[in-house]
Amino acid sequence: MQSSLGPIETVTLHNVLMARERIRGIASRTPLRPSLALGRDTGRAVGLKMEIMQATGAFKLRGAANCILALDPERRRSGIVAASSGNHGRAVAYVAQKLGIPSTICVSELVPPAKVAAVASLDAEVIVTGPDQDAAIAAAREIATTQGRAYICPFDDPHVIAGQGTIALEIMEDWPDVETVIVQVSGGGLAAGVAMVLKTINPEIRVIGVTMERGAAMYHSLRAGKPVHVDEVATLADGLQGGVLAENRHTFGMCQRYLDEIMLVSEDQIADAITYAFTKERLILEGAGACGIALLRDKRAAQLGQHIVAICTGDNIDPGKLLEIVGD
Repeated sequence: MQSSLGPIETVTLHNVLMARERIRGIASRTPLRPSLALGRDTGRAVGLKMEIMQATGAFKLRGAANCILALDPERRRSGIVAASSGNHGRAVAYVAQKLGIPSTICVSELVPPAKVAAVASLDAEVIVTGPDQDAAIAAAREIATTQGRAYICPFDDPHVIAGQGTIALEIMEDWPDVETVIVQVSGGGLAAGVAMVLKTINPEIRVIGVTMERGAAMYHSLRAGKPVHVDEVATLADGLQGGVLAENRHTFGMCQRYLDEIMLVSEDQIADAITYAFTKERLILEGAGACGIALLRDKRAAQLGQHIVAICTGDNIDPGKLLEIVGD
């Protein structure tokens, strides 16, 4: 499917700088907070990039805002449609509500009810369809075609990638001496944008992707040398569910080029990190958002240098699930 946006065949630092200006006033500049607890427990200097402080509780607002605002105004007015595991849909709905345009968000049956309700609360039409993210994407694309709406891809879009890359600009401005950045990987929009910016500014910075063991699509695709299908299963890191897309045009190649490595974390490690964030950092993190902390609490963190940033990508966890985890 051809993008309805202006052409950007290669995402560059210039595109990210333009994105920062475009999304100003919708997406926030988030703080890089030193972690005293992780610093003490790991013997390293650790900063947490607080994307949970975005209006929608997750980094996805950056890419969604840049993508929607890059549309021709007439194209925007016809409405937008997206597929999401939760946070992208919430971001798209939020921007649409601010601009006064209609939005439809397709989600899979695996998306937690709390995330579905959060999207619906922003005046979006929410359609629950199919067993996985691939089914939600197919449904969203069908609606875009039949209703003449702009489809806002959750990851494999240059404007989305550039929007997510603005996180890396802020990290470099706040901590130029950072050695390693841990970034969550799903379809690769965040990882591609962040890694490209970091490696462009300082090729010596290590960029380590992190994702869950269950259904790690980009991890297995990179190992295979091409996008491969991975079955989606239930996971605490539901925000990282979804495939890479067989017709992937951007994120697979960028992750292949710019990521140094992808490391996997288990369900037990994710649950431990959610609890650690809540009890030690006083932070509420969803499973995907806690994966960086999970990796920092693993023995493999010894490989990551002395100055490390982990991105806290989202806080949209069901309160009941949070209490169940931290109460164990």
